[in-house]
Parts: sequence; structure tokens; C-alpha cells
Amino acid sequence: MKTSGYPESLQESLAKVESSRAKRVELAKKQKYFHKLSPNEYEEILKKYHPDYKPEGRKRLKVGPNKGEKLQTELIEILQGQPWVDPIDFKKRLKSPDFSTDVLIIGGGGAGSTAALMASENDCQVILATKLRHGDANTIMAEGGIQAADLPYDSPYYHFLDTIGGGHFTNDKRLVRTLVLDAPIVIKWLEDLGVMFDKEPDGTMKELKGGGLCRRRMHSSKDMTGLEIMRVLRDEVRNRADRIEILEFCPAVELLLDETGAIGGAILYNLETEEFLVVKAKAVILATGGYGRLHLYGFATTNHYGATGDGLVLGYRLGIPLRNLKYAQFHPTGAAFPEQCIGMLITEKVRTLGAE
Repeated sequence: MKTSGYPESLQESLAKVESSRAKRVELAKKQKYFHKLSPNEYEEILKKYHPDYKPEGRKRLKVGPNKGEKLQTELIEILQGQPWVDPIDFKKRLKSPDFSTDVLIIGGGGAGSTAALMASENDCQVILATKLRHGDANTIMAEGGIQAADLPYDSPYYHFLDTIGGGHFTNDKRLVRTLVLDAPIVIKWLEDLGVMFDKEPDGTMKELKGGGLCRRRMHSSKDMTGLEIMRVLRDEVRNRADRIEILEFCPAVELLLDETGAIGGAILYNLETEEFLVVKAKAVILATGGYGRLHLYGFATTNHYGATGDGLVLGYRLGIPLRNLKYAQFHPTGAAFPEQCIGMLITEKVRTLGAE
């Protein structure tokens, strides 16, 4: 049976869905699942389709502190690419910069905005430089929710075990420990700032069970969780204009070293005026996000347009080693048709609610 409106390439998959729908609906009513895959079946599917299992998509890095490592080809190309400008030509301008501040934050998403707020609360003057508009980042693309073990029947212990298991025991345990212990504090901080998380009728947090979790701990704001978080962070940053200056459409193109060899600032490029700007800073924070928009192995991506690995390149050119680049996260569900919607996120919450 041909389903009208869909291309031939999708007909076989659609036929399988149609033929099993009645049985799956009946099982779902009994809170059962249709043919759960065995570990071996999972592994076979990963080997057949997952890019991280395909050796032809990787090359060895030829330069820098990570020389010899096999990374994704698209990432290799930008790490080994030629710089747009020579930092030496701009070093003298650190003595008479266009801007001077205590902390320069490169990146204007959730991490960059949070760093700006923390720095301002510690009496620092901050410049937040972002490639696009303030808030145009991966944070606003997140729909499903954010996890924290803050209910009586849950604990950071269980959150830790779920996270380690989900990472196939390859996680950095120190980072996981920090994540699970800080998560309830961060949720409380975000709520105090004004983030409107979904609540139960009695006012407690409405929490869902996400993939790989033994407890319900996913906090959400309908299907706009990241957008809601970014709305509040953006407003809070802009309410502190006395301490935080925002430079929009000003991507960093190189970091600058001072006369002692320490990082002393950065070269920005104003996309609107097409001029280079030098920012002198006592500290520089890279919060540029990931690199999904490099379209690894030609895959579509749910990442925002700014996720092009800028911070990785900036740091690597100064000899800063990179870590944890062996794997890239590929979201398992997204729109595949029509063509205009390819890469549109289908959130984990959909699967949490029973989608197969």
C-alpha cells in the first residue's frame, strides 16, 4: 500500500509502521512495548548506521597538541585550517584596545549568559561577545527538559548511576559527580530567576521519566524548555547593563596573548560594520557550544546555526589540548520529511510519552 504524499524512499518503512500499528496500540494500553531490541541487536544497528562506528569518516590530526588522534573529518578541516588574521598584527593594539574589561565571555547562549551573571555577581565588569544575537544558541533548541534529582524518591546517587550507565561507563566520573550534585541547585536558581517549570496541582515540580532513567526527574516547560530558560537568562543579563556589555554579531576570530604569554583578550569581527575589534580582558571564557553545524558525515543536525566549533579552534591555535572528541552526540529522532524540515528536533519527551 502506498501512502499518498510520501516519496518512494519512505514507503517500505511506512508499510512496516502501518502493519504493526494495531498490535503496538494494544500493547501500549497494557504499558508494554513492541519487541524491545536485545543488546546485540542494538550493536548491529549502531554498526550499520551510527557515524561514530564508520572509520571512513575520520582522519588523523596532523598538527597541535592532539596530533595523531583520529577525529571526524569535518572537525579536522577546521582545526588544521589557516587563520583569517595573524594575531601578531593585533598584539600592539592590546595597549590601546577598542574595549577593556575584567572578563570577556565568547558565546551568548545559556552557558555564556550564566557565566556573565556569575561574574557580575562577583563585582566583575563583563563583555559578552556573541556571533549572532544574544540567545541565538543551542539552548533555545532544547525542548524536552532538564534533569535534576530533587524529589523525595530520587537522589543524586541514582542520577549518577543512570548517567554512568548511559555513557557505557566511559564518563569522567568527577564531571558526572559535579553534574548530579549541582543539578538541584541549578534548578532552584533558575526557578528563582523566573523560569516557569511545569508544576503539579499541589505546586511541586512535574517531572517526567526520560530515556535511560530509573526515576522521573526531567523538568520541563511544555515543549519549550530551553527557550524558556534562555528567555529568563537573557532578560537577567540585560537587566545588569551596568556590569554586562553585550556585543552582538561579533564573533571572535583569534585569542590574543599579552607580554607575559597569558591570554590577554581577543580579536572580534563585527559582522555589521565589517571591522576588527580588539578586546583586552583579565580573563577570557569560551562558551561557544558544539560543532553540529559542521554536519558530521553529511548528517542533518538539530543544532543552532552558530554551533560551528569556534571555541575549539580558538583554543587549539594557542596549543590548548582538546579532550572528549572521540564521540559526537547524534539525537535519535528528528524530522526526515519534507525537505524543508530536515533536522527539526523531535524531542525526547515524545519518546518518554510512549512514541516508538
